[in-house]
Amino acid sequence: MLGSCLEFTRQSWNNRIEGTSCEVIVETEDQVELSFTRTWDSTLVGKHVSLKIDKRFVVLRGSSGFYSYAIYEHLEGFPGFNLDETRIVFKLRKDKFHYMAMSDDRQRYMPLPDDRLPARGKPLAYPEAVLLVNPVEPEFKGQVDDKYQYSCETKDLKVHGWISTDPPVGFWQSTPSNEFRTGGPTKQELTSHVGPINLAMFISAHYGGNDLVVKFSEGELWKKVFGPVFMHLNTTSTGEDPLTLW
Repeated sequence: MLGSCLEFTRQSWNNRIEGTSCEVIVETEDQVELSFTRTWDSTLVGKHVSLKIDKRFVVLRGSSGFYSYAIYEHLEGFPGFNLDETRIVFKLRKDKFHYMAMSDDRQRYMPLPDDRLPARGKPLAYPEAVLLVNPVEPEFKGQVDDKYQYSCETKDLKVHGWISTDPPVGFWQSTPSNEFRTGGPTKQELTSHVGPINLAMFISAHYGGNDLVVKFSEGELWKKVFGPVFMHLNTTSTGEDPLTLW
């Protein structure tokens, strides 16, 4: 089911899971855990941040989803740099997922990414805000699309995602704990937005600025686990209201 939910384009392929090594960490009848690791070296100057990044994916028997988390390390000899933002991003199929939900009172049908293009939208004061002048679906005409409209305080950021009505499938991100995020429980973070995009934010300067940027000195030793988050898929019977997936 997951493969039928995700958008596969040249751009999404260029942002694929990448690593210099892949390892099976756990393999039992009830659990499989995969590790994709990339370690910075001097030949990667200007191409990747100076970290060892270990991306993990965990599948459990009988579970209708998978867990993901990451382990970041800044090792001895690594150059200093600033880590402004890091996250997990899932881009869903724009021909399927049109309804977004992040709480009982914050959910709606969403415009298409095409509506943000110059032929259909007018950029406003900053790039994220676009006036929908000639959207594919006329109901969105005159609205402003801006991903920051869907920000949420991390203490309330428990579940958010998308619904496809044909077929009826829900794609949800659940966050069991926000302790790994920077900024505390009242810091706002992005959730989902037109794309359709689903985000798991780890670090960002959103709503906090430079004080929330993680700054590394040369050779500074540091290690942190981000996550886990749980990506959950559900479905319903044909004819049943797809909103019950929420």
